Amino acid sequence: MAIVEQKVGDLVRLLYQKLADVSHVRQRKRLMVPTSGDHGATPTIYFLTPDHHGASGGIRVIYRHVDILNSIGVQAFVLHQRPGFRCNWFHNQTEVTDVQKAKVTRSDILVVSELDIDLLSRIPSGIKYLIFNQNSHLTWRRGGALAARLYGANPDLTGVVTVSDHNREMLRYAFPASPIERVHLSIDPTLFHPGSGARPRRIAYMPRRGRDDAQQIVEMLRARGVLEGWEVVALDGLAHSEVADKLRTTRIFLALTYQEGFGLPAAEAMACGNYVIGNHGFGGKEFFLPEFSAVVEPGDIMALVRAAEEAIYNDESNVGWCRDRGQAASAFILETYSPQRERDDVATFYREFLASVLPARQAAE
Repeated sequence: MAIVEQKVGDLVRLLYQKLADVSHVRQRKRLMVPTSGDHGATPTIYFLTPDHHGASGGIRVIYRHVDILNSIGVQAFVLHQRPGFRCNWFHNQTEVTDVQKAKVTRSDILVVSELDIDLLSRIPSGIKYLIFNQNSHLTWRRGGALAARLYGANPDLTGVVTVSDHNREMLRYAFPASPIERVHLSIDPTLFHPGSGARPRRIAYMPRRGRDDAQQIVEMLRARGVLEGWEVVALDGLAHSEVADKLRTTRIFLALTYQEGFGLPAAEAMACGNYVIGNHGFGGKEFFLPEFSAVVEPGDIMALVRAAEEAIYNDESNVGWCRDRGQAASAFILETYSPQRERDDVATFYREFLASVLPARQAAE
């Protein structure tokens, strides 16, 4: 009987997965990329962005880059599908438009993510595009073999922008002829900072990243009696500012990622003064430094449990052990990934990219 129930359960799950896949394909077929063969009066940069209600670090970055461009006199918009849609899980007054109102002309640049390059097959030649790749490991998820053409020697490709040294290295290796640049993301120092209050013995993690691993780690630590006097909190379903508030009350953060383009949660935890233990996801390798963090290979539960137990022991034996390393991590993150550095990078690269479009426009006129 149990075997029959299991087989029925497997069939039901398979059916739901197939239905979800069909629904996803239909949804993507409905996505629009509005274009015009004309030349616009003012060159504009449009960032094609999903209509996504939930928290997404990548979408927040897009909104911020649009803000930066408009602040330096470059006209830019977040381009959503649904009329009137705007992400509201974080405060913003970003310039937003939709596919019913806007058209991308031959004077403009259409920016698409690594997950939307398949939509470029729907736009006519002569429309300039730029790929904003925030996670090089997702490059082929929707593009497949199409990626070689879109990232390669394509006359409509203005450039590729990415967000970490690892991403840039991987993309340059895959597409050696492609113009690939890296911008430094920023960590908001008004939200993510150590604060001044005393911290309880508290460990944090994000369950949407490695939920099963987290359960094993916590239960193993509890079984060994290591968590006595310590609290473990899951940061889930919180607004951006609420995550920052929580991270200023914790001493240790468990990073349970796999392949990250950058790794914002770990960087934000460090900025708040946490000792971070776990996986850098490759993209975060540049800031997972041994002076203030502990790197563990993805999936190595035993190593992560041992590293967490060692940190707990050190903090209990030496007052301020986590605090001192957290402060060093925060200083490094806030200096290396400052808003001014991101602003300078974005301003420099997009001005160069836009300049490459202007000669074609002038020639056409």
